[in-house]
Amino acid sequence: MGHQSRQSPTNRLPFQQLLQHNDLGIIENPLRRIPEDDLNTYIESFHGDNNLGKVVDIATLVRGARLARDEEAFVAQQLVEESLTEVEQAALDKEKRTSIWTETREIKIILLICCVGSVVQGWPRVQTVEADFADPKDLQTQGAIVAPNQRWPGEFGLKIPPNQLNAPEPKGHSGDIWLFSATNAIVYFAASSVGAFLCDPLTEIFVGRRGAIFVAALFTFTASIGEAFTHRWQTLFACRFLLGIGMGAKSSVIPIYESEVSLARLRGQILTSWQTGTALGIAISGAIPLIATSGWQFQISSSFIPALALLLLVYVGSESPRWLIKKQRYDEAYIVLSRLRGNPLLAARDLTFIWAQLQVETTLFLRTDRDIINLENRIPYLDPQIYRREIGLLGYGKRITQLFTIPRARRATLASFLVMTAQQMSGVNVFAFLASTLFAHSADTGDSDKGSLDKGSLRLMGRRWLLMLSLAAMFPLLLATAFSFKAAPLNATTPLQQGLVATFLVLYTMAYSPGAGVVPFLYSSEIFPQVLREVGMAWSSAVCWLGAGILDLCVPALISKIHQTKVLCLFAGLDALALCLVWLFVPGTERQIATMEEMNYVFGVATRRHMQYQVKEVAPWCYDHYIRRRRGVDLAPLYRYASAKEETNDDTDDSSTQDEQANAGKHQDGAA
Repeated sequence: MGHQSRQSPTNRLPFQQLLQHNDLGIIENPLRRIPEDDLNTYIESFHGDNNLGKVVDIATLVRGARLARDEEAFVAQQLVEESLTEVEQAALDKEKRTSIWTETREIKIILLICCVGSVVQGWPRVQTVEADFADPKDLQTQGAIVAPNQRWPGEFGLKIPPNQLNAPEPKGHSGDIWLFSATNAIVYFAASSVGAFLCDPLTEIFVGRRGAIFVAALFTFTASIGEAFTHRWQTLFACRFLLGIGMGAKSSVIPIYESEVSLARLRGQILTSWQTGTALGIAISGAIPLIATSGWQFQISSSFIPALALLLLVYVGSESPRWLIKKQRYDEAYIVLSRLRGNPLLAARDLTFIWAQLQVETTLFLRTDRDIINLENRIPYLDPQIYRREIGLLGYGKRITQLFTIPRARRATLASFLVMTAQQMSGVNVFAFLASTLFAHSADTGDSDKGSLDKGSLRLMGRRWLLMLSLAAMFPLLLATAFSFKAAPLNATTPLQQGLVATFLVLYTMAYSPGAGVVPFLYSSEIFPQVLREVGMAWSSAVCWLGAGILDLCVPALISKIHQTKVLCLFAGLDALALCLVWLFVPGTERQIATMEEMNYVFGVATRRHMQYQVKEVAPWCYDHYIRRRRGVDLAPLYRYASAKEETNDDTDDSSTQDEQANAGKHQDGAA
């Protein structure tokens, strides 16, 4: 990288444009806008203004900032000066090849906490899976997963119709199937309407991510104990409403917590613990009826066990450093980063980089043209009072509104809506939540183990690409599973039919696991601006749980009317639609886009520009490359880092940058 001491800030696109109308797809490191000779003074001011002397010396913080600014140039200079210690060199080398198992103790503790939290998330979902509407005499032949749900309706006086296509409802109990479905679905509606949106106020009131997780676990623990003492469906309904609040709150907080503490290159792998832990909770909960064969009350209330473990563990780990930086508690953030990264230099690097990007992000919320002009082409060193004024004026309602009014945030909101909706449109929850309902038509007996779906692991590839591949693979498998039910007469079963259904369902689950199973929560937790991350993740979780609730409420009745084949064909069509929507409207978080802060520049690209790129560049390239087999032509990337040429101050750069500004400005009006 070239020296920047002679750089003129007018050679760069304004931050406001990069974060709002970044049609050039430029990804910047704001520390590189500071002339190299001025960086020491800049960091010293940051160090002194925030009383960091008690936790880190100025020299370490300056070296960390230089490392964050340009790692390659920093290492080369340090080697020449022989000032890079062996420990620091080893830490930098380890970071490039580290795995979860070689990470620091602090990372592993937080990962354990989040895994327990995700187990708590999955445990109650088995308890709310739909029953197969079987007669009581058939209960001993059914799978363990649905056994509790098959018993409580009868004890509460609800009569559910037998599991046959178009079977008449019991006389005098025409609404019982809807009461039954509503009691199960209320968990997801409560998670969507109340629980998910508690993420932001819980984080503010109870001081951080850990406090919010604690309160969410308390809801789950209390509701689970209450379920054991219910004697009416109305009481069970109320307990499950509380259970849903805890479920929604956890799903909003835990993925954010994991994302914010993770090393950039491991974030995708660490976030798989959310889905893996949820699957583990489903599997363990499904085995509970085999251990406690009598007493459905304990079976549906057993989620108090992992909830209690989460209550005891949550404060063992450290707070999120990004949340501490947002609250301007920089000394505490540095201490936490030191534990997470295991080296003072790396902690100083992350602290200065996150802080600088957060300063830039604040330009999204400045309200006057004068503020924007003053911060145009330089990294803003905001006065603490101005920062507190701007962020402090963003109340809860205002933050929710800004999800839809600020272009950069609106694009993230749309993308999160689509990835969460795609998960529901893929049809997997029809199997996972309604396993017994589906398979009772094809088999009178059998063990349904859909609660123990293997979610797989996310490899090092783009989230968007992996999600699209998963959706594409599920489409033919959904159709194959649907028509497997036609291998036997209606309401009958044969070994051939059972084998076909089981085979295609296993293949479908394998296609679902690494993409649609993992990506939605991972993607949504990392794409929102820091200031709006809580409400953004709340919106994403609300969409997910609302879809799950609608399925849980409506699909049993739908299956009883039109049979599994037509239902699965319907979801195959929805899966194909989801694939098209993700391709057109969801920006990719490519492998080279490492940090959460760099997402600001990705979502600075207008949705219209993203669609044009997919239709006019990606689609023709794929046709030429894969169909016509034309090799040697590379696809121009949509996103790119600011080049070394753009960091110089020659005449050519002046003119080219001005041309870029003019061309990008043409796209600002009407950008999505």
